[in-house]
Amino acid sequence: MSLSSQGDSGIIKKSSKSLRTDKQSFDESLYPPFVKQLDAKLPDYSREGDIEYPFEETGGIGDENRVRGNWTTKADYLLSVVGFVFGLGNVWRFPFLVFTYGGLAFLVPYFVALTIAAMPMMFMETVLGQFSSLSATAVWKVVPLFKGVGLTMIFVCVLIAIYLNIVSAWSLFYLFNSISFSIPWSNCANSWSGLNCTYGSRSVCIELNGTILVNGTCLLNIDNETRTIMVKDGNEIPSLKYFHEEVLMLSNGFDSFGTLNWYLGICVLISWICVFLCLFQGVKSSGKVVYIFVLLPYIIMCVLFARLLTLAGSLEAVWHFLRPDWSILTQLPVWGEAAVQVFYSVSCCTGGLITLSSYNRFHNNLFKDIWIIVFVDLFSSLCACVLTFSALGFTCYQFSIKLDQIQIADGAHLVFVFLAEALAGVPVAPLYCGLFFLMMCLVILSTQLFVVETIVTSICDEFPERLRRNRRHVLTTTCACFILLSIPFCTSPGMYWLVLIDHFVITWPLVVIAFLECMAISWIYGIDNLLDNIKWITNFYPPFYMFWKILWKFVCPMVYLCILCFVWLEWRPLRYGSYEFPYWTLLLGWGISILPVTAIPITACVQLCTVKGSLVQKWRAVLNPHDSWGPALAVHRAEQFPLQIPEARRLLLPPELEVNAKVYEKQEESPQSRRDSRAPQIPRSQAPSTRSIAATRNSLPSFERETAI
Repeated sequence: MSLSSQGDSGIIKKSSKSLRTDKQSFDESLYPPFVKQLDAKLPDYSREGDIEYPFEETGGIGDENRVRGNWTTKADYLLSVVGFVFGLGNVWRFPFLVFTYGGLAFLVPYFVALTIAAMPMMFMETVLGQFSSLSATAVWKVVPLFKGVGLTMIFVCVLIAIYLNIVSAWSLFYLFNSISFSIPWSNCANSWSGLNCTYGSRSVCIELNGTILVNGTCLLNIDNETRTIMVKDGNEIPSLKYFHEEVLMLSNGFDSFGTLNWYLGICVLISWICVFLCLFQGVKSSGKVVYIFVLLPYIIMCVLFARLLTLAGSLEAVWHFLRPDWSILTQLPVWGEAAVQVFYSVSCCTGGLITLSSYNRFHNNLFKDIWIIVFVDLFSSLCACVLTFSALGFTCYQFSIKLDQIQIADGAHLVFVFLAEALAGVPVAPLYCGLFFLMMCLVILSTQLFVVETIVTSICDEFPERLRRNRRHVLTTTCACFILLSIPFCTSPGMYWLVLIDHFVITWPLVVIAFLECMAISWIYGIDNLLDNIKWITNFYPPFYMFWKILWKFVCPMVYLCILCFVWLEWRPLRYGSYEFPYWTLLLGWGISILPVTAIPITACVQLCTVKGSLVQKWRAVLNPHDSWGPALAVHRAEQFPLQIPEARRLLLPPELEVNAKVYEKQEESPQSRRDSRAPQIPRSQAPSTRSIAATRNSLPSFERETAI
């Protein structure tokens, strides 16, 4: 290992400059025999690109790792992780699951799955990233055979980034169209409305001097002709027509390519420009952007709460949909859905948590951070539930629908149809629609930022000597490629492609990653080594030591296998509305989802083939940690293994003993030097005794190579 002695100060408060001065003041032949033995096999330091292990001052306000950088403050990191995990899964999937599976009773299986499935994996990834200061691919120096797991994470992140970008473009499209005196999707007086479009709400019917009948229809007198319109025909309401006809320009089939929506394409371009500008300075700029992108959505949510909860039917709906139905706890599919949801909720197994934690200071208390992030994420999900249910209650009042008769869908329909329709009927609708879709833009962009950051950082960490100093070029190239990949999703069948990605890619591959990651760290690297790394970071083991050990080694792998079986056994034909996907598209979906996972066996074979030696030596090399595995800074490595660091070895000797021993040994070996008046003479009473030197030598910690380094 090549270690640098650069920096302002060294280990144990002694500068590396003073070390060089001492070395120049005395010839190396003056060292005591055991000191020369310690340094006998130390190779000379040779610079390798910009990869260094600098002895730097770890206190103060500057970056601890000056080569790679750190978060400016602890708040930057916490807000960034909250922005990363609080995303679409919390807004448009969690409320649907609570609505469908027994209200607050759904929180019981959700808590269980969070405790035994999601939080352990979240904790493990945070430890790996912070301990090594490496991203999702380079961190697999811990078990080189499984480096393909990191590559699979990056492939999944690429598809997630495109997916999030398209949804953020939809939100921008709605936001721009909310800036008007009349919300376009609140009425049928549009070119895209069609003949069957319904007015959709009680308020619009009354404004047109209509009459609401008991069965929910609206009687209108148009040109002295009485017309009956079904208000509660959900398939023809303006918000759905607007989403399909104006935003998506949806075609009739998967293979029916129509026109490109250039307005949506412009929104895609704006979204990627925002991502590029926010990540231009790395974590230094993204760590400041999150103060707006993460905090502002919560402020907007409070404003929407204050408005929606005062509308007719909202409070009754919140209590109705949150009322617990404990009978659902006996249904196995409910537990499976809760387990799958936790992967959406905390965004684990995508590499983002590893990357974000890699910019932490080494001794950051990550155990406390995990609990804060999990609590904020759960609180955000419940807030999204209350917001959704209050809007649904107002919608039921508008449509004259009983609360137990309304049916909603998850995903895009919940946000861009149901909630858009509800907010269109609120007084001063443009204001509240604009706030809601601004909130959606910020929520999605905060997740998208760190998905792209994961990809860029992983590329730079894989080729640090060439790309780390050219990070901005990597970011520019990445965003340009993503713009080109996102444009096809702005065509007519773009929605069908997004449904395919959501159904196949962002589901079971994440569970496969979780299982292999857990098995590699728990059984190959060793769970005891991981817990020792945690103690190295925080100076204490996590509470309930045996609980974490049993959880990671036995419980988590079994849970991930059960989740994987549930996802595969619950597979059903894919549909979007009334359109059923053809069989060949399902084969295409399976192919797209299997493609990232194939990187795992292919990379394992490449690792075995590129390692030199016999077959046994090859397996030993790919299953043991790489020589460079460990803390990025030598000052932190020296805390546990000082004999690996040349400067630390010399600092283990007291300065007085080192100087006196060198001169005294020279006097003993050369009688002629004692007669030389120019040679410094040390009285025998001040010379270090053989016993003191031996005691010092015995006090040095013995070096044994361990798997943690």
